[in-house]
Amino acid sequence: MLRASLKRTMSGKTAQLIALCIYWLALNLVTLHPPFDIFPKPPISPLTAVQMQASDFESPALLSDKWHEAKLPDSWLEGDYQARQVWYRINFPRQHSSEKVWAIYLPYVSHNAEVYLNGVWVGRAGKFADPVSRNHNRPLLFEFNSQLLELENELLLRVKAASYRQGFLDQIFVGPANFIQPYRDWKKLIRIDLVYWATVGMLLLAVVVFLFWIARTKDTIYLVFSAELVIWSVHNFNLFVTDIPVSARLWEALIMTTLGWTVVLMMIFNHRYLGDKKPRLEAVALLFSLFGCGIFFLPDVESILVIGYRYWDAVLIVIGSYCIGYLVQQYLHTRNKHALLMIIVGVPMLVFGLHDILLVNNLRSRSEGLIIQYSALPAVILFTWFLVRRFVNSLNIAEELSHNLEQKIRQKEIELQKQYRDFQRLESEKVLAEERERIMRDMHDGIGGQLVSVAAQLEGNTDKALCGVREQVVQSIADLRMVIDSLDPMLGDVNTLLGTMRQRLAGPLERANIGLIWEIQELPNNVNLSPQQCLHLMRIIQESVTNTIKHSGSGQLRISSGADDMGCWFIEIEDYGRGFDCNCAAISRGLNNLRYRAEQLRGDLQIRSSPMGTRLRFVFA
Repeated sequence: MLRASLKRTMSGKTAQLIALCIYWLALNLVTLHPPFDIFPKPPISPLTAVQMQASDFESPALLSDKWHEAKLPDSWLEGDYQARQVWYRINFPRQHSSEKVWAIYLPYVSHNAEVYLNGVWVGRAGKFADPVSRNHNRPLLFEFNSQLLELENELLLRVKAASYRQGFLDQIFVGPANFIQPYRDWKKLIRIDLVYWATVGMLLLAVVVFLFWIARTKDTIYLVFSAELVIWSVHNFNLFVTDIPVSARLWEALIMTTLGWTVVLMMIFNHRYLGDKKPRLEAVALLFSLFGCGIFFLPDVESILVIGYRYWDAVLIVIGSYCIGYLVQQYLHTRNKHALLMIIVGVPMLVFGLHDILLVNNLRSRSEGLIIQYSALPAVILFTWFLVRRFVNSLNIAEELSHNLEQKIRQKEIELQKQYRDFQRLESEKVLAEERERIMRDMHDGIGGQLVSVAAQLEGNTDKALCGVREQVVQSIADLRMVIDSLDPMLGDVNTLLGTMRQRLAGPLERANIGLIWEIQELPNNVNLSPQQCLHLMRIIQESVTNTIKHSGSGQLRISSGADDMGCWFIEIEDYGRGFDCNCAAISRGLNNLRYRAEQLRGDLQIRSSPMGTRLRFVFA
């Protein structure tokens, strides 16, 4: 069974790996052999047959008669011109059209162009003084009045590049402006405007992500991504900045190094996001990037282009391939969906980067233009979503921890309050216990001892008057004991109080030959009384039992407790004697005293008396 499970797992991984390879191959096929032209040419015949001469002259009047045949597109490196400026001469017949405004359309030129038609200056795309204006990614359109056209026309183009290795002129289109301009506008929209606004968005996003890092300095992935966005944005400047602020040598070095730093930071981002730091590998990559800054010290543009395009970019392809391989390994090992998404947006970066390396090394036509900048858009969107989601999750976790902490604080506060109340209760109980001990000592040493002594002296005396005195003394001793018992904190529990009363009542009832029927059910714990309330309840029970002993003539006394139909708990005292008249004045005073004590207990006292006996019920509120 285990073998079958492993076999299914390996089969699933193999299928996924094959699917990723198909995706990579398909993207390579579409990129290197596109099924259609994203930037279609105007449906007019292009000018391809030209004459050229390499010359540094700024005016066509100074040109020699030594022209050489050439064909567009024309790569200066392949033609081995060894010059930074080339003049082109093209002859073409006039086409029949009623349009007044015509245009000369240059889909691709590196780096700058100036146009003359039939000896008349038409326009230029920028400055020719070093550093020359850079229009290698910008389609150029020069409009002119159709009156300049003759039956046979001569078009002169002055083209200048920062280096002969970059010099290039694509096919030329001449025709009515309103017919050509839509093609030029579409290419400018994708080549210039889209990249420009995407770069602006990346810089703004870099600021936001940097603020995220300030809020969470321990999470360095935000700093890495912010730096990556800034460096990639600087690399994109080469695509739409026309007039550079530094020399061409420094500018090319900057573009080379920023691409390297972008790839290295992307590798570090992959490691950090997937939680798999590789400090040694990252240190080596960072040292490589620092070493790459040595490009700035190369003596000329040609050296930078040779080393950068051939060696620097080759190493970057290796690092990029490692990044994709690392993501594939992580996905197959962990099935992390984020790793799969990173593969999906990472493969286009590798494929488009390979295309651009082939292009700058003249292994593909420069007229195709650089495309790696477009692969950044889905990657930036995905990584931004990752980090925003990560930041929001961090906030949610922080809020949850804060909420849990608040709950724990409130819980601890409640526990402390309870402990404080318990401490106060213990202190009160301690004070009561000490007071009870004092009263007991006073009773033993003072009046209590004297009463006990008097009762002992009168014991056995047959004198009727003295026997009555002895009974009063014994009753006084019982009252003192009851007062002392009421101070006992344990008697706040009614069940304990009733147990104590049973012990106190057993002696008098036995001496009166009255049997005690004890039917007490345990009362709930929420029935608790203060010392004063304990004394009132004990007095009610004592008074009822005393009346039974003295007046009822009953041979039995039943004390019970329970719950009535309303769910209220009660204590009931019932005898089986001759009863009494509730309207008797003397009895009424005693009953009023019992009712007063019941009111102090916030309870209800119910009394029923008949010749068959008397029942007293105290109901707890």
